[in-house]
Amino acid sequence: MFLTLPLLLALAQTEFPTSKDLPPSNGYSHVVTAMPGKMIFISGQVAMDKQSRVLGAGDLRVQTEQALNNLKTALAAAGADFSHVVKLNWYVKNFKPDQLPIIREVRAKYLSKSNPPASTLTGVSELFLPDVLGEVEAIAVLPTKH
Repeated sequence: MFLTLPLLLALAQTEFPTSKDLPPSNGYSHVVTAMPGKMIFISGQVAMDKQSRVLGAGDLRVQTEQALNNLKTALAAAGADFSHVVKLNWYVKNFKPDQLPIIREVRAKYLSKSNPPASTLTGVSELFLPDVLGEVEAIAVLPTKH
């Protein structure tokens, strides 16, 4: 039996878990999950604390660490962790190749060395706030429980 996309979407359950430890969202969700199975879509996370203050102005290492800590918190809000991440998209303001080792070094503290997620890094001219140097978004999948 083949299921059409509209039928699959009708069968899917969507949830929007939240965490008091993330900054307030304005017009987006930090975390969206969809079932069957459980796919988790996490909006771009930046170096912002839960009071919406940008941390580490001018320091890509500090900002990458904070963005990944926010991603960790968002994953936990959906019952997941970095082992469930299957895709990362990185956006780096005015990216230069010599910045890649910094990002990789910080990222290695969070991701599986044997099964890292798919990843894309894109250099951009601007992000949504002038002091934000990078943003990372993720897709994670929790296994279906039987």
